[in-house]
Amino acid sequence: MISRSPTFWLVTLYCVLLLLLGAGFAWFTVLTFEHYTRETIVRETAARSGEIWVTAKDRLNNRAELSRVIEQRFAPEAQDRLIRISDGRDILYQSAVPEGADAGALRALKAPSNVVRLRLGSLFLNRRVYVAPDGRRILVESGQSDVFAQSVQQSLTQTLVFGLPVLLILAALGGYVLMRRSLRPVERMIDAAEAITFNNPGNRLPLARTGDRIEMLGLALNRMLDRLDGAYQYANRFSADAAHEMHTPLAIIRGELEFLAGQKHAPELQAALGSLLDEVNRLSDMVEKLAMLSRMDSLWGKHAHAEFDLAALAGETMDQMRLLADEKHITLAPLVGGPAVVAGDRNRLKQVLVNLIDNAIKYTPEGGRITVEVKSYANRVQLSVGDTGIGIAPEHREKIFDRFYRVSTDRGETGSGLGLAIAKSICSAHGGAIAVESVPGAGSVFRIELPLSASGAAAPA
Repeated sequence: MISRSPTFWLVTLYCVLLLLLGAGFAWFTVLTFEHYTRETIVRETAARSGEIWVTAKDRLNNRAELSRVIEQRFAPEAQDRLIRISDGRDILYQSAVPEGADAGALRALKAPSNVVRLRLGSLFLNRRVYVAPDGRRILVESGQSDVFAQSVQQSLTQTLVFGLPVLLILAALGGYVLMRRSLRPVERMIDAAEAITFNNPGNRLPLARTGDRIEMLGLALNRMLDRLDGAYQYANRFSADAAHEMHTPLAIIRGELEFLAGQKHAPELQAALGSLLDEVNRLSDMVEKLAMLSRMDSLWGKHAHAEFDLAALAGETMDQMRLLADEKHITLAPLVGGPAVVAGDRNRLKQVLVNLIDNAIKYTPEGGRITVEVKSYANRVQLSVGDTGIGIAPEHREKIFDRFYRVSTDRGETGSGLGLAIAKSICSAHGGAIAVESVPGAGSVFRIELPLSASGAAAPA
């Protein structure tokens, strides 16, 4: 599942961390901007009070000149400013009240004894008392509206609120791409590991050469593959050597038993000799199959062979097996499919077909039906052997290709449990595979997949 993927969790945690950092940064930016604009307005209004007094102190008795000079120099209405000059009895000059300011509170203010800083609505007001040359106490009020600053702050907040999700999406996509690129050496190792089979036991995982833990993982896995390959080669040599060493003693024992069985003995002894001969023959057959498996697992068993038509081989094998099917009154249906040219060992692949058809006959009751189908697609050919027999339980399907594995004794099995293991080994040696689909009580279908030869792949399907 995607939710269990390390890439998903890493990207998710990365986005959550980025969201927290982005939200913190946005909050800090907005608060910092608000504090900066407020302090800037306070400083400017304080400094402007002094400039207003310097400009107005010589023009206090000429209101027209005072109004002209202040409006020309400070432009209060255009800059959302408030300037008011009074002497305690009269207002010598007052500009228009900026938008958002509390005009009622402004009118109710009394003259201070010292510098006072107030906020009336959107208006930051600095009030300061100066002494005129004629001795009068002059109140200079300098104010600045923060309506424009608030609009800028609101635009900044909206930009951060709407920009943060976009940033998260871009960060998630970028994080996913970076994670995929950083995990590409792991993906290459996965692909190489999937391609390693007993047909190419010497293949190893590619190393990232990055000097980090990924390279250490590749080295550790390659060392593990070396150990597994050594153990496999040892087991393979042991099987081959054991089969070779047992072949001669079993041949001698079988010869002696056949000689004794040919003599006249009591019925009980004759039956015992026959039973011993049967067991020796079964053991000899098992040894031959073990030797065959060892050869198939070796490089000798993996050499390419001549091209031949798999469909023709299947038809020939069916004709040879038809007598066994007729003895059990089982219908062996005509072959379905057209020519399919493969490259390999014709005798070995025929052995696979014989094994599959023989099993189908063995486990199909009288009146049943067996079908064989050959079809080509892409660069592969599939051969299917289906029956209407007793079927295989789900817990046994993956194990029936293991060596010496038999489903149960109540099915009447007398083999060594090596037939399907040999079939799987032969298919693997040819670059193919074998699988089974089965429903208990309804039958089984064994499917073999092999690569088409160069000429077979070039021919139209």
